[in-house]
Amino acid sequence: MKTWSFQEKVLSLQPVNELSQITMKIQPSVRQRRKEIRDEAKRILLGKVLYHPYFPHDIYINVSGIKEWLNQPHKHYAEKNEALLQLPELVLNSEYLGAKPDPKGRDYIRNGHIFKTTIAEEISWIIISETIWGECLVHSVSDDYPYINEKQDF
Repeated sequence: MKTWSFQEKVLSLQPVNELSQITMKIQPSVRQRRKEIRDEAKRILLGKVLYHPYFPHDIYINVSGIKEWLNQPHKHYAEKNEALLQLPELVLNSEYLGAKPDPKGRDYIRNGHIFKTTIAEEISWIIISETIWGECLVHSVSDDYPYINEKQDF
């Protein structure tokens, strides 16, 4: 598991262990844009139903999902944040890989559904959490999802 250290002034995501390769500094302009994206995403995505032709459930995003998406480290941090505003199209055009048990063992999550997509011309995964009461919520995005082996079948 990756551990990230955070500094107060200029948020700096720096790997704590040698397994991690990504180091990025979030400049004030990027931080400001992240706030703008968060506000715009709340306005355009909350209450919207997302759709994928091979996924049999409606997908929703809540404020926690928006914040989690924007908070995730990513090789292409700014592009990942901008992609949130295109989430309906991103999900629609992604490849649904299937369901996996929740790797964190949360008792209220039945499955994590994985969608393969491209951000900045590199593979990323959208993770949708299916709750025990049947709601499917956007949980996060990752460019390094450790529970996925690209070659494995779901």
